[in-house]
Amino acid sequence: MIHLDKKQKVEDNTAYKEVLLNTDTLSKIISYLPSISLLNLALTCKTFGILDDDDLSVIKKSAHISVEEIATVEQLAALPHYDGENSLADYHYLQLMRSPLLFDQLVRAEYVNSGDKSCVNHSGNTKLSTSIFGWETALSNNVLRAGKHYVSFTTLHHEDDCGNFWLGVMRPGKANQNASGSPVDEQFYQNFSRRLGHGDCNNNVHCCMYGVVMRMFLSSNWDGSRNSRFNCDGLERMSSGELGMLLDLDEGTLSVYKNGRKLVMKRGLAGPYCWVASIGDKDARVTIKRGTIPINTRL
Repeated sequence: MIHLDKKQKVEDNTAYKEVLLNTDTLSKIISYLPSISLLNLALTCKTFGILDDDDLSVIKKSAHISVEEIATVEQLAALPHYDGENSLADYHYLQLMRSPLLFDQLVRAEYVNSGDKSCVNHSGNTKLSTSIFGWETALSNNVLRAGKHYVSFTTLHHEDDCGNFWLGVMRPGKANQNASGSPVDEQFYQNFSRRLGHGDCNNNVHCCMYGVVMRMFLSSNWDGSRNSRFNCDGLERMSSGELGMLLDLDEGTLSVYKNGRKLVMKRGLAGPYCWVASIGDKDARVTIKRGTIPINTRL
C-alpha cells in the first residue's frame, strides 16, 4: 500500500482544485446535472460557495457560463432576472424550457398512460348529472416568464359533435384536493394557491382560455368577473385535431393558430403563466407538446 505524506496530499488536493474549480471546466460538467443537484452542491459544499473577485461563487459563475453556451437566442430572451435571482435560477428555467412539456398537476383528470404525462383524458368520475360531465383540468408547472412560447395542443374525441375543451394559460401555483372544474370557475381558484416570487403581474388576467368547440375566448381575474368573446372569425369549430397557441410576453399577447390562420385572443398580458387544459366530456383527451412558431400565417 502506498502512503502519501502530508506534503503530497496537499499538492494533490491543490491540483484537484485547480482542475475542478476552473469555471470553464466546471461549466461543462454542470451542463449534465439537473438543477436541483446544482443547487444542493452550492448549498452544501463550502468550496463551491467561495466568492471570487466579482462576488460570484464558483458554482454560480460556472452556471452562468453554461447557460450562455447552451441556450439559444430565444431561450436567453425568456430568462429575465427578477430581484433576488441569479444564474442558478436561469439554469433551472433553461432546463425546463429544454425538457418536454408535461401536465404536472391533475385536477380530477387522469393520464392516458402512466408513463406519459403529456397526454390526459377525462376520468369519467366528475358528473353534473347522469348524462352531463363536469370539467376536469391538467396544468403544467413550467413557468413562462418572458419571451415567446409556442405550444401544440392535440385534442381527440370519439364523436365529432362532442368533446368540449378549454385550452390556454393561467397563473402558476398549486391546486389543493378540493379544487374542481376549470380555472375560470370559482370552485377552482378558491382552492388554488398562486405561486409567488415572480415579480409584479401588472394586470389582473389570471386565466385566459379558448373553447375549441364554441370558438369562444374566456378570461378571468379570479375575483368572480369574466370577459368573453364569442364566435371568433377565422377559426372553425373543432373537437378533434391540432391547435397551436403562442404566448408572447414581449408583446403581452396570447394567439391561436389553426390551419394557417392566426388570431390574437388577448392583449395586455404580463407576469408569469403556465399552460393549462380543461376537458368537459368523457373519452375526450388532450396532448401537449412544444412547437415552432409558424412563419406563414394569415391574420
